[in-house]
Amino acid sequence: MVHLGDMLDLCDGRFHWKSYVDGLALQGYTWRARDATPQAALVLAHGAGEHALRYARFARALSAEGIEVIAFDQRGHGRSPGPAGLGDPGEAGWNGLVGDLRQLVERTRDDHRNLPLALFGHSMGSLLAQQLCQGHASLLDAVILSGSTAVARPGPGETLPANPPNAAFEPARTPYDWLSRDASEVDAYIADPLCGIRPGIARLFSLEVLFGLSDPQELARMRPDLPVLLVAGDADPLNRELEALHLLEQLWRKAGVRRIDTRYYSGGRHEMLNELNRDEVTRDIIQWLHTVL
Repeated sequence: MVHLGDMLDLCDGRFHWKSYVDGLALQGYTWRARDATPQAALVLAHGAGEHALRYARFARALSAEGIEVIAFDQRGHGRSPGPAGLGDPGEAGWNGLVGDLRQLVERTRDDHRNLPLALFGHSMGSLLAQQLCQGHASLLDAVILSGSTAVARPGPGETLPANPPNAAFEPARTPYDWLSRDASEVDAYIADPLCGIRPGIARLFSLEVLFGLSDPQELARMRPDLPVLLVAGDADPLNRELEALHLLEQLWRKAGVRRIDTRYYSGGRHEMLNELNRDEVTRDIIQWLHTVL
């Protein structure tokens, strides 16, 4: 069993703040750059049914390279419970999540005025990052989308295929085998009392939200010179054997985004930062950040 008190030792510092959307109290974390002078800052947005301290290993690797990391437990997650507790994002719902992330990005930009600023979003966090890029990309110098996806609105007579995430790995050892090939990482997720998709969080992912991210009118607000990195495993059920990421790249290029790099890993599942080759993935991300920032 994971002890919640022990997890707080995984970061260098903590901070609390209130959402300007509805005043909900949110918990943030920092990992200071190990260099005397930070080279860059990065805001990290975690996925659904998890929390920011699961990224401590990744954040420490970045901080060792001079990149300061700022992350937070999103509303209804981790130590940022909603009005009804864990799993409740409050009445603000999806727009509340987007507003919270924008607020933290703006705060980080103000606190690190002389540093380039990157945004890393995983899964749900990558969808929030996609939406933030539609109109607010001027706040950022680079974006990394991990475990992301795209869904186009179906035409007349078309239907969206059902895609239960664990289906491709049945007979599965656990309901969460789709997260990683590393059984110890899957078991750690299951043992973590702050992890697990709860009904209130699952309801956030309406088709209208997903279709909106692929809307050409919204995508037209993208910034053409924003460097983008797509990170994924080709066995991640959320990208449908990379089909969804090819769609995302096509949509963003059509919107004018000029630099979209990809790091796709054979056999990798949903959480590439917790995969068997996680050290390789981390090195690739750090190298890309140094290149574009």
